[in-house]
Amino acid sequence: MWHKRVVQILAGITMALMISHVDAKYYSNQKVSDLDPKVFWIDEKAFMGIKLDSALELVDEKGQTRTFGTFTGKPVILVWSYFACDGSCSAVNAELLALLENEKQVIGENYQVLTISFDANDTLESMAAFKKKLSLPDRMAAGWHFALFKNPDQIKPVTSSTGFKYFWAPQDKTFYHQNVFIFLTPEGRINRYLYALINTQKDVGLALLEARMGQFKVSEVLDYAVGLCYSYNYKEGRYTYNIPMFVGLGSLMLGIFAFIGSVFFYRFRKAKGGSVK
Repeated sequence: MWHKRVVQILAGITMALMISHVDAKYYSNQKVSDLDPKVFWIDEKAFMGIKLDSALELVDEKGQTRTFGTFTGKPVILVWSYFACDGSCSAVNAELLALLENEKQVIGENYQVLTISFDANDTLESMAAFKKKLSLPDRMAAGWHFALFKNPDQIKPVTSSTGFKYFWAPQDKTFYHQNVFIFLTPEGRINRYLYALINTQKDVGLALLEARMGQFKVSEVLDYAVGLCYSYNYKEGRYTYNIPMFVGLGSLMLGIFAFIGSVFFYRFRKAKGGSVK
């Protein structure tokens, strides 16, 4: 009986070694990706302030030709996507939708969202299917627009002018591209980039406040003041506490209290000296 148990153990060890050998051989033969992740990095500071051509012709959901300038006049969140995508493009737009659902600033009134396809093969039908899949609430639909390039030859130069990069992979039949929200000022100038998956509702709200370039209502001044407590961290790609501002404010308050203290101390000394005389 014991020798039967030994045979089973030896057989198990042999099988495990065979599997390990096969796995090692399999993984050692896998080709390392030639695509350097760094190619998807955006040199943000190099593109800040660049203005998109207001005369650029786009085709909207109704098939009508509109210039890019007709979407400006208020901050715009620009999202480059392609409508035949079943993966990241749908997820990125859905993420932005979730981040904006509880945003205090009103879409359509204080800002707009513009999702533009960078795929020359997209059509009005694929755009409609993409929009339907996103399931925009009625209150957001009027301020969230979708469009195609009227002239496909302009796709590459325009997307490149915003720092956006994409590559077609024939073997996978898909585009590899950046997942980024580009915040534009009312003039259509690039003001901020926020990357998908690492930002919160707070970050989106602050980026929208920045993009408004000081165009606030009286009721929004407090929100703007709170926004000053944060600054964009290029290294982390999101907003973090504005440490220099807190240090400066602390130094200012310390100086004020020191001045007030010296005044009271001087008056106290003077009053005490007068009573002694």
